[in-house]
Amino acid sequence: MPISSPIQVQFPVAEQRVNSMLDQQAEAYVKLVLAVGCHQSDYVDAYYGPQSWRTEQRLLPLPLLLQNAKGINTQFAALAQQTLSQTQSQRLSFLQLQLDSVIFYIEQLQGKSVSFRQQSAGLYDALAPEYQLSDFALSLSTLDQLLPGNGDLRQRFEDYRAQFIVPSHAVACVFNACVQKARQLTGLHITLPTAENFKIEYVTDQIWTAYNWYQGQFNSVIQLNQDQPLYLERAMELASHEGYPGHHVFNVLQEQSLVQQQGWVEYAIYPLFSPISFLSEGSANYALAMIMTDEQRLAFERDVLMPMAGIEADIAHYQQVMQVYKQLAYLDNYVCQKLTDGHIDTDTAAALLVKYGLYSDSRAAQRVRFYQANQAYVINYNFGEHSVKNWVAAQQAKGATAWQAFETLLRGPLSASQILAGLSR
Repeated sequence: MPISSPIQVQFPVAEQRVNSMLDQQAEAYVKLVLAVGCHQSDYVDAYYGPQSWRTEQRLLPLPLLLQNAKGINTQFAALAQQTLSQTQSQRLSFLQLQLDSVIFYIEQLQGKSVSFRQQSAGLYDALAPEYQLSDFALSLSTLDQLLPGNGDLRQRFEDYRAQFIVPSHAVACVFNACVQKARQLTGLHITLPTAENFKIEYVTDQIWTAYNWYQGQFNSVIQLNQDQPLYLERAMELASHEGYPGHHVFNVLQEQSLVQQQGWVEYAIYPLFSPISFLSEGSANYALAMIMTDEQRLAFERDVLMPMAGIEADIAHYQQVMQVYKQLAYLDNYVCQKLTDGHIDTDTAAALLVKYGLYSDSRAAQRVRFYQANQAYVINYNFGEHSVKNWVAAQQAKGATAWQAFETLLRGPLSASQILAGLSR
């Protein structure tokens, strides 16, 4: 879909010249990302810029793409020597960081061997804290005490959670109710374009649980994978993560504020393996905490979702169990790092998820496939969430409300290093 014409604002001649140069290099950057996407279909997660730019792309040799990328980088360096306004400087910083990631990715496609930590820094501008298996012992011990019965902890956890599986015939009703609730709660704090909307699809045979495919013009397709059971608490988590105020809202606000109002076409493309994913996934993971307290979530699940799904169980105790279970989130990074760096094979990775993450065998196998496809991308979920949470709290300490801070972050994306730098000030 074509992007709308940006709002016309009159600038001094020198500023207009720099803006024009930025626009030219932004176009070159977008076309470069589209060209890289010809080599890896998963690379371009969303694009709603001029369709002629997409259709004119053809498979070009990686060395040529790398040469083009370095040429754009030279132009960025020259722009950095100009007298820039704060807005221009911020725009250029984003473009430079994204381009550095593109260069790193092209070199990786060419066969350059990189470690998990090198990917984290090179693609996402982030280095998550590292954990050892012993760091998860206390959480597992607490779960052992909370779960009924004796014997194998994984099996007890699986048996216990089974009572909170949403029956297949109720999945659509439950998930739609969650998305609508998340939409209503988000609308109390963020004014979204009247044209924004979404469509929900139910799919199978995917390595992920749910996905938001942003279409442009303020519309998304939210897909929910049916390969694994939908647990009650995941319904609201996924609705807020993929929809409101998660990915859908993140993309809508960028399109509105940066693409349509500013005319910054670089935000009309989303290279998945790039720094913007740190904020995208981090804010989406933190989205549920923005719209509901633990008490409000429990009440909604108890009073609305459980009757809808025909579930009768102790939801308060279940919430307590799942809060402890979430403390195992960084196990994702540990196992993925070991697998990516060649220290373990896929069978061992799955076994670690079963033993320490209490995964079912089928879910562990699915997660390992996700690791193989996305590697260091996993840091964007847990480390991204913690970083966004801390950044919002830091802005609150300076006088902003949580929603003011959160919306500001979505409308003017920051990278991991920028977010973390803001925490230290």
